Amino acid sequence: MMVHPDPMAVAEIYLDGRPSSIRTARQWAVKHARDAEASPGVVKVVELLTSELAANALAHGRAEPVLVRVGVIGDQYVVRVTDEGDTLPVVRDDGPRVPGGQGLRLVERLASDWGVDVHPRGKTVWFAVALDATTPLG
Repeated sequence: MMVHPDPMAVAEIYLDGRPSSIRTARQWAVKHARDAEASPGVVKVVELLTSELAANALAHGRAEPVLVRVGVIGDQYVVRVTDEGDTLPVVRDDGPRVPGGQGLRLVERLASDWGVDVHPRGKTVWFAVALDATTPLG
């Protein structure tokens, strides 16, 4: 199912460039996923994938702040991470033996849908997962 990538935001948070912002984004998105009554496995997926997207935005975006938005569309929980970087994310197929760069492989495997929206001043990387999905994370 293709999810429209621009949900009405339930909540949004801005991250600064500190590494601790990744933890802040993760905890914040998890709280909202629980509030949306996501299954425990989905909460774990949201936790992991939000960390990956926030880390990528902080590492590859050109400016702060990074905007994280969450919302529910139908039965999907959607996380959107926006930065001002112009480098588009790439799913690497180097395999698990190559360190780093595996975050988008996780997004591709665990999300119901994901994508990238390009803007005049950056990009938004987003993922969606069904609120009641059965996931390999529990």
